[in-house]
Amino acid sequence: MSGMPELDDAALLALRHGSAADKARLERMAEGDPALRERLAEWDRQDAALHALYDPVAEEPLPERLTAALARPAAPSPRMWRFAAMLAPLAVGIALGWGAAHWTGDGAGGADSLLASAIRAHDTYVVEVVHPVEVPASDEAHMTKWLSKRVGQQLAVPDLTANGFHLVGGRVLPDTRGAAALMMYEDDQGQRLTLYIAPEPRQPETALRFADKGPTRGVWWVEGDLGCAVVGDLPKDRLKAVATLAYDQLTGA
Repeated sequence: MSGMPELDDAALLALRHGSAADKARLERMAEGDPALRERLAEWDRQDAALHALYDPVAEEPLPERLTAALARPAAPSPRMWRFAAMLAPLAVGIALGWGAAHWTGDGAGGADSLLASAIRAHDTYVVEVVHPVEVPASDEAHMTKWLSKRVGQQLAVPDLTANGFHLVGGRVLPDTRGAAALMMYEDDQGQRLTLYIAPEPRQPETALRFADKGPTRGVWWVEGDLGCAVVGDLPKDRLKAVATLAYDQLTGA
């Protein structure tokens, strides 16, 4: 690692979640170590997936059928207190399971990971000024061939000019299911959005689905063995219109 002693995962995690000086040290280490950068990026994607899955759950109230079991009597006995203490973790666990099922709906599992990875990639690269993409739009033919080869399927580059967005370029990113493609677009005001395409084998095909994760919104779908997500800080209606245009071109609808 650029002359520095190699650290195990426990030590790296201590730096990652440590003080500002620890985090700055880790950033310096990653600058000269591609393998470390990829490992940190994977940890970031895992964190994003967990937040995307469970943050909404924490904000949901427990169902009444679960909270009723914890209602204490007017004069609880020590035995009842012990029983309630034993029941509370069970109720919370059941509630988390219920909430996760409620949140993920028909898109459980891979779809949540897809969306979390797409949002993470968007938030990482959309702010880049010098290197937002690896291959610019001026070399679109090469970019298309390269992305298709890395993802393992022939990809098309949607033309979004009808909605005011032109292609900036693309890059390859690591994904839990293999290599993913990220295409970036920009409008005349400098507003950017990204199209994330990753392998989604054995996932059921879906129609367009909208997800709101704060200022960053996404519209995602699964078609064949590919999962796609259009992500941006755009009004809901405009993002859906752009995603529909991309969907029609990618699926041949």
